[in-house]
Amino acid sequence: FTPLRCAPFSTPIQIGASMLTQMRKGASSWPAKIFLGVIALSFVGWGVGDVFVNRGGTTVADVGSAEVDIRDLQIAYSNQARSFQSQGVQIEAGSDLAQALARVALDQLILDSLQSETGAEFGITIGTDTLREDILNNGLFFDDSGVFSPAVFAGALSTRGLTEARYLGLLGGQIRESQLLNSLGAVPPVPVVLADSVFEYRHEQRVAELAVIPNEALVPNPEPAAGDLEKFLEANLTEYSAPEYRSVDFLLVYPDDLARNIELDEAQLRQTYDAAPGAWTRAETRLFQQMSFPTEDAANAAFEELQGGADFAQVAFDQTGVAAEELDLGWFAPGDLFPELAGPLFAAPVGDAVAPLASPLGGWLIFRATDMTPEQVTPYEEARDAIATSLSLRMARVAMFGLANDMDDLLATGANVAETAAALELDARSLTRVSSFGATEDPMSLQIIPDAPEFLDEIYFGDIDFPSPVIETSDGGLLVVEVTEIVEARLRGLDEVEGHVLADWREQKLAELAGEAARSIADVAGIMGELNAAYSETGVSFDTLTPFVRTQAPGIDNVGLETVAALFEARPGEIVITPSVDGQHQVVARLLDIVSSDPIADPEGLLAVEQSLTNGLISDVVDQNTAAMYDSTSVSINSELLEEYF
Repeated sequence: FTPLRCAPFSTPIQIGASMLTQMRKGASSWPAKIFLGVIALSFVGWGVGDVFVNRGGTTVADVGSAEVDIRDLQIAYSNQARSFQSQGVQIEAGSDLAQALARVALDQLILDSLQSETGAEFGITIGTDTLREDILNNGLFFDDSGVFSPAVFAGALSTRGLTEARYLGLLGGQIRESQLLNSLGAVPPVPVVLADSVFEYRHEQRVAELAVIPNEALVPNPEPAAGDLEKFLEANLTEYSAPEYRSVDFLLVYPDDLARNIELDEAQLRQTYDAAPGAWTRAETRLFQQMSFPTEDAANAAFEELQGGADFAQVAFDQTGVAAEELDLGWFAPGDLFPELAGPLFAAPVGDAVAPLASPLGGWLIFRATDMTPEQVTPYEEARDAIATSLSLRMARVAMFGLANDMDDLLATGANVAETAAALELDARSLTRVSSFGATEDPMSLQIIPDAPEFLDEIYFGDIDFPSPVIETSDGGLLVVEVTEIVEARLRGLDEVEGHVLADWREQKLAELAGEAARSIADVAGIMGELNAAYSETGVSFDTLTPFVRTQAPGIDNVGLETVAALFEARPGEIVITPSVDGQHQVVARLLDIVSSDPIADPEGLLAVEQSLTNGLISDVVDQNTAAMYDSTSVSINSELLEEYF
């Protein structure tokens, strides 16, 4: 295994602009200022006041008296990322996915620290003998003979970027957490009566015959009598009311919009290319093999054999017991390795063994490169378009700050959106009558509503003919909106919605009449009647279902758990009528038999129930303990350090 060096990632942390907009509007009043002051003091009291302070160093979170180190977070993040990448998911540095994975990893480390702290408070101590025993029995550190190998141990730590001291610290915390959770999970056995009752309830089955009958097969399509539609509309006024609509003029500018108008001369592009040669150079990579030795003498003895012409794989097997297929490390560039290893490894000719090197993490290593890809430099002509795009976008992002100030200045003079856009040579746009949920009054107008998350919130927060302040949207834009028309929400008359009301009334009435018809037929059939004969005019046939439990819907289209629940409430021979899942059919079912469950006849099933009940109890205890830990321990996060690295 080869020690790798992690490179930090950075990305800005976005703040929800819509929430800031709401606060901005109300924060100017003196009650609001007092309220915000109280909140600020409460942060200090809860120990979260320094969440936004960069304390320096490598501590990314303080958890009570413990600290979470950024290096541990990098390792945890890498493990999270590796599981995604193994499934073909590429994670871009600074992306939303990268930030989410970093936060998930940090949350887990914080929980681990809380559990370790609690374990220490409970007097759980981990001695060196316990640590040694755990390492010696960890199969990850075994050689081919199945025993612990210091070389394998050192290689495994180097692959994960861990020193022995740091690994022992992490291992001690994990064992303490495990002992804490084991003690919390020492719940008493589940009472036999409870386990039997739950088993019988869960495993009891029903046998039924069933058919799904279209509503139209039971009754003809109904027609409304005079006044029916008016009554239906009155009973469902809110379903047919017109929402409030607003028209708006707005400016929404993104860096991409400015970048298109930035002109770059050839000298700028060439200078940018020359200033960062590494950006256009793909470093040489080599495919390495490696042998690991606990002592320098053992490594030198193996190297002498190689110098004498011995085969690399044979020497490795003879000296270390490692098979040939286990020697390959993979492809590496110089920057992937510790500097003290990279120099000698990339200076040696491909195919030659490199003299023994001291591992930065202990032991001695012999390497050999078996293949290589040379350094590749992208010429300026091929890189020019990418440079132009990147440089213009970078300049546009810088220009956004000045543009925001210019927009603010113009709006402060009383200019409206159209005047501000004209003065800054930007394109103002308009929308006509849009609802708060993004629907237009005229669905045929083909108006395009911006995707900016804050857009609709700002429209419905602002006052008419009063431009909003400049808002930095969470997707990187600058937004100003000016409401030009407000159409109040109102109840629609029947003349406006008669078609919709008629369709809805007919569907509801049809389902109601079909249910009544199905029940009438069932009453005639009774307990002993043949259902296929009773419902013959509907053209459906009844099928006997495979026995099912109360949490299992029969595998028949449109039959849901509502029907299952009705059958579990019924007596044998009773017919139940329920609406189908889509509401356009009636499900007619007769309960034929109740199949009781016997815990004695299914010991494995009973054991599974007992285990699920025990796990539920343990989960409840752990959840309660976790909540108590968070309540009693202050947790603060170094957001600047988190932002710097992820």
